[in-house]
Amino acid sequence: MSYMQAMSLACLLLAANASAMAESGVTKSLIVVGQSGEFSGQAVAKENTDGARLYFAGVNKRGGVFGRKIELTTYDDGRKTQRTIDNTLRLITKDKVLALFGYRGTPSVEAAMPLLEREHIPLIAPFTGAQSVRTPLNPMVFHLRASYQQEAAKLIHHLATQGVKRIALFYQDDVFGKDALTGFEQAMRQQSMAALAVATYDRKTLDVGAAVKSITAVEPEAVVMACSPRACTDFIRQARAIDRRTQFLTLSNVNSDEFARALGAEGRGVIVAQVVPYPWNASSPLVQEFHQSLQDTAMQVPMSYSSFEGFVAAKLLVTALRLAGPDLTREKFVAALESMHEVNLGGLVVGFSAADHQGSNYVDLTMIGRDGKYIR
Repeated sequence: MSYMQAMSLACLLLAANASAMAESGVTKSLIVVGQSGEFSGQAVAKENTDGARLYFAGVNKRGGVFGRKIELTTYDDGRKTQRTIDNTLRLITKDKVLALFGYRGTPSVEAAMPLLEREHIPLIAPFTGAQSVRTPLNPMVFHLRASYQQEAAKLIHHLATQGVKRIALFYQDDVFGKDALTGFEQAMRQQSMAALAVATYDRKTLDVGAAVKSITAVEPEAVVMACSPRACTDFIRQARAIDRRTQFLTLSNVNSDEFARALGAEGRGVIVAQVVPYPWNASSPLVQEFHQSLQDTAMQVPMSYSSFEGFVAAKLLVTALRLAGPDLTREKFVAALESMHEVNLGGLVVGFSAADHQGSNYVDLTMIGRDGKYIR
């Protein structure tokens, strides 16, 4: 082989290696992660992502992970599943991301899942607790949060311990709402209870008027809800205009700062399940890290449960990247995640294995106070 031929072969090998690195979302200076979410609509997705960007910004400021900075590429899907699919394909084929991160909404995650298995690309910390994206186990999906059915059980158990028996159920008519409804009904059977009324609404129209009529007609002591932030807000406002004695309890999917502000005075006393620790607990190392990051940046990030969950999810991803080592590949990244059996992120312990991809079972209950703040 001549010198020129040898040089040409070396250049081809280097180019092939660089191409392979780009395809995996890893370069000498960058790790590219992708996300599709509803950024043009409800605030929860934006708050989740703002919290994640806050953590990534701190990591990048300190030099990144093994010298590589993290770049989060995001696209808006407007809660439309076809756009989620299109965005996911773009992230995989055009942006060449290492992994996907923080998708929000059960239908969106369900729509993306066939692509994850086909392309062998992991999705880290989707912001959904639906059972349908957990069982059977998808080897490419790693969940940070507890399931909606675990949240549902916690809410029903709370009412049972308070002696509340006249309970109605309100849910969104899709896979998210039906999954939560299953959890509500299972938990009520375990408490030898049955719902006075069950009402639903269409996620496309968000019209809750008929549900308000059917539920208020039975005069429940409490309404347990699985709904979008806007639908929950509308339902509570309309129902309280009819009967102010009713208590309202809902899942963690509404836990944005905007939700509490949108309810205003009508939010006082609403109980919201949470899947990460209290973001105002000054004794928690994880919360201290969150607050310090807020002080150290010029980013406009609200201090809320949803932004804190995004922050924690980003820390989970970075922890796995560090465990994967400097020679980063998707396979090493997935293996690193599955090796995280008992990892304390600073007050929240997470764990995965090859057979179990649910990182945490943490569920807490909070109440919206008179000033629109979450209290415990």
